[in-house]
Amino acid sequence: MDKYFMAALGGAEGLGNKSIELLVKFFGSAKAAWFAETGDLFKAGVRKNALAAFIEFRIKHPDAPENLVSYCERQKISLCSIFEEDYPPILKEIHSPPMFFYYRGKLQPLAQRIGIVGSRRNTPYGQSVAVELGEQLAAAGLTVVSGAARGIDTFAHRGALRTGRTVAVLGCGINVIFPRENKKLFEQIAESGVVLSEFPPQLLPSKITFPSRNRIIAGLSRGVIVVEADTKSGALITSDFAVDNNRDVFAIPGQIYANMSRGCNELIRKGATLIKNARDVLEEYDLLKEDKVPEKIDAEEKSEAEKISAVPIDLTDMEAKVLEAVPVDGYITEDEILMQVDDLDLDDLVDILLKLDLKNCIEENAGRYKRKTGG
Repeated sequence: MDKYFMAALGGAEGLGNKSIELLVKFFGSAKAAWFAETGDLFKAGVRKNALAAFIEFRIKHPDAPENLVSYCERQKISLCSIFEEDYPPILKEIHSPPMFFYYRGKLQPLAQRIGIVGSRRNTPYGQSVAVELGEQLAAAGLTVVSGAARGIDTFAHRGALRTGRTVAVLGCGINVIFPRENKKLFEQIAESGVVLSEFPPQLLPSKITFPSRNRIIAGLSRGVIVVEADTKSGALITSDFAVDNNRDVFAIPGQIYANMSRGCNELIRKGATLIKNARDVLEEYDLLKEDKVPEKIDAEEKSEAEKISAVPIDLTDMEAKVLEAVPVDGYITEDEILMQVDDLDLDDLVDILLKLDLKNCIEENAGRYKRKTGG
């Protein structure tokens, strides 16, 4: 129960991880801190304005811890504190680790994880690389960590779902679907991996929340791969956190004139490890062993047509109808598909498109879809 008092403390604006840690250490527990007298609170060494915000919050929400328990039970949300066995030990190593986080799925605290991040604005090259890295690294036994954002993050998660496990770290509350089109993706990640957030469940995303999210991606990961990023991409913030917390940084090189490669190329110039494929990462960590090498890596020299033809396709009737509406020689939007396929709503379409992507039947580019050759 004490972890719910800790999370309730986190509901007060301005009372961050360091302040909560000070309060818990001073009073012996989060529950004792929640019920502490005002005068005693100011002896804990926490900033006065943060304590003032907490005191006001406690007056307005005296039953916050109990309400939080009920809310999490109704919404099937789990809560993990830094004092529990399920809390990943590697995350405790970073500067200002989260004192608690909300999650859906099953935690594997000792899993070997690799972060894959990149820009929301990206190219087909970056999308292809992200999917391939996610798929091959997950097949090799690594858990792929990313930020569930539109773009490279999404493609990395999708690739990992094909062969293994992935963790999505949100830049908003766990009950906020952002971006909206990733609703089904979040559900699929929670089924086989974990979706987590350190923010109150209904907190909306903002410019403040994303950097905090990025530090957790780096904190959970043994190393971070930047696939595609301009010089001002948030992915570079994640790489900075990785460097600050003694994590490895890998970067995919790109054309010197391409905007979306400028950030990666600069990382390489500054000392990040250049990688061309998943094999490079697995060799770096001495994981390239016979029983851990994904079949797809061994077959890298196969033509694209050979790889596609080897993918078994077992489609439902509705999946087949949607695939038939997706062109081979051009792209189509979700709205255009809905106009062609009867008895289909947007939520179901998003789910079907994700499944078709996981079955290697289609590819996505900025919310538009194209059928893969042989699909």
